[in-house]
Amino acid sequence: KTHTIQKFNMEISLGDKTYHVQTEDGGAKNPVVTTHIYQKGRIVHSAKTDYSDIISAADLAGKLKELMETQHKRAIDEFSVKHEMDRKKTEYFNSVKKLIGIRNNKQALRILEDAMNELPDDPFVISYYGYLKAIVDKKYDEGIKACRLVIERISPEATEYERSLYATFYLNLGKAHLAAGDRKSAIDAFDGGLKVDENNRDILWEIRKLGARIKPFLSFLSRNNPSN
Repeated sequence: KTHTIQKFNMEISLGDKTYHVQTEDGGAKNPVVTTHIYQKGRIVHSAKTDYSDIISAADLAGKLKELMETQHKRAIDEFSVKHEMDRKKTEYFNSVKKLIGIRNNKQALRILEDAMNELPDDPFVISYYGYLKAIVDKKYDEGIKACRLVIERISPEATEYERSLYATFYLNLGKAHLAAGDRKSAIDAFDGGLKVDENNRDILWEIRKLGARIKPFLSFLSRNNPSN
């Protein structure tokens, strides 16, 4: 029985960007339906389904077409939801960064409280919420706990780029400790952040403001590093 390989292609637009969606059948030797969503040639979302359990079905062609159509639509729906969440996250953080920059921490916290309702598992939302909860509302334990929670979720398999972003989480934890008057824990947090990104300017600036000389210097950095 001939196994005809099928393929679906279409373009979708989300916001001001266009994406190419391709769903294809791997064939009898590789019975997997794969959907990739591309943006300028880069894969931004994928989905796969193994259909080896129906490879011998008499009506394989019909079942395979239905499977491909279902996965094609589901992948688009899932990516659309993710795209919308990313858009909201960007809007939240553009607002939060601007407000923090002009020292309107209270309004920044109010925005993050809204963000916590829509993006309750987002690490950046949680970390900044914790830092500002300590700074603005003086809820030190709650704020520090939120900042620590994000750090504890850091995956050891993270890429170098992802891990460099985690320095921000240590920065926020350190600031939360400073708000609580715990200088030693703040320094330990900044220390942790520099182990991830030794040239993080925000952390180095916080250490300079503290005037701290740690153990008596940060041993994992060279003595020529600005922090030492």
